[in-house]
Amino acid sequence: MHFKFENIVIIINENLLDVFNKYIQDDDKKKEAGGILTGLIYNDKIEIYSCSIPRSYDKRSRYNFVRSKITAQEFLIDRFNLSDGREIYLGEWHTHPEQYPTPSYCDIVSFKKTIKTNRFYSDLFFMIIVGTKGVYLAIYNKKGIVCYENSFR
Repeated sequence: MHFKFENIVIIINENLLDVFNKYIQDDDKKKEAGGILTGLIYNDKIEIYSCSIPRSYDKRSRYNFVRSKITAQEFLIDRFNLSDGREIYLGEWHTHPEQYPTPSYCDIVSFKKTIKTNRFYSDLFFMIIVGTKGVYLAIYNKKGIVCYENSFR
């Protein structure tokens, strides 16, 4: 999937959509899932290339997902090393048990806190929420301000 944001081309790797589809909460027994997003930054392009998946240390319920900082950091280190230092943290993803998801108050507060309390190598950060029929995407800047919002499928 490709789209343009200001003067930057954003690419979401098709493999990510396959991962997201595995965790869609299309059954009352399925818990929220999520992880981090990593990718590559070029002069005029950002490619969201990879994502972590739920691990045993993550806390999951029908209406909540809290990822483990330990497994997220391990994933980041692995991706960074495999790419010779080019693949970096770009954001977070998780599922919601609703058709066309929107971020909860907790989602927004948590994501803004992550942006403000960590050091990053990107000026833009992505929040993706996967619903049963649609996907919500928001792009934030370093101040935690939403620059772009869209839903797609």
